[in-house]
Amino acid sequence: MVAYRLHEVLVSSARPTAELWRLAVSIVLIVAGFLVLNVAYFQTLASLPVWSELRVEMHDGTSARAIWATLGNFIPLLSVVLMVAYFLNGRGLRQLTGPMRLVVLDFGRVARLALILFLVIFLVPSPGGDAPIANLKFGIWLGLLPVSFVLIFVQITTEEILFRGYLQSQIAARFSSPVAWMVIPAALFGALHYEPSTYGENAIWLAAWSGLFGLAAADLTARAGNLGPALALHFLNNVSAMTLSAMQDHWDGLALYVYPFGPEDTEALRALLPIEGLVILCGWLVARIAIRR
Repeated sequence: MVAYRLHEVLVSSARPTAELWRLAVSIVLIVAGFLVLNVAYFQTLASLPVWSELRVEMHDGTSARAIWATLGNFIPLLSVVLMVAYFLNGRGLRQLTGPMRLVVLDFGRVARLALILFLVIFLVPSPGGDAPIANLKFGIWLGLLPVSFVLIFVQITTEEILFRGYLQSQIAARFSSPVAWMVIPAALFGALHYEPSTYGENAIWLAAWSGLFGLAAADLTARAGNLGPALALHFLNNVSAMTLSAMQDHWDGLALYVYPFGPEDTEALRALLPIEGLVILCGWLVARIAIRR
């Protein structure tokens, strides 16, 4: 497809190692490697004097340190993905992200326009009539932002390199149809966000929205030939969800405001779902405009 001609920038480095057996082995190695490092990471946390309190806080992300500790767990995953891509496929960071100059350029282009979109959406009244209420004092919130931004960027970078930079391009090197290289990573991305124990009846919809974001990110990556647009959209989305407005007593440790309900409030959460879908759609359209060449 002409619209996806720049996708070859990422796919070309995957072609020499596009065998399906190699892809299957890489997924197994990534999962196994992460499990090993994940155990080591939490053993390190368990050695801290504050572990008994931190462990409770991490369950729902009710403190800044709890969210930071959870986000820090993406560092082992990123390390494993980079090692597997290098040793099994001979692909370095540049081959997974695209040329860094273009990554930075497209990230900036998308971020500038998408920032306006997210600020407007933040100011739109809640459809359920539940206006956000103050959570953190502004000074405290502002002081938390530098570390929060860094760790959120680590999180979204890990996910984009894994699902778009690595899996998408490896699948595209084997199958030319977008149905394969867009849908499969997006479906996996959505499935990993399926949490019925937390979100109950709404879990399937939240997973579906995550899958929809995966499709949007896949399209942007293929059009740009680098991860810059997907990184920008993902970063602003997660910054908004974690540091601007979150659900009360659920990953609200960094949030300036909270909605006066939690994930167990099925009806209140369901009222926000159309907005979530609209955010993804509008974000994708804004990013398409930003990277139009």
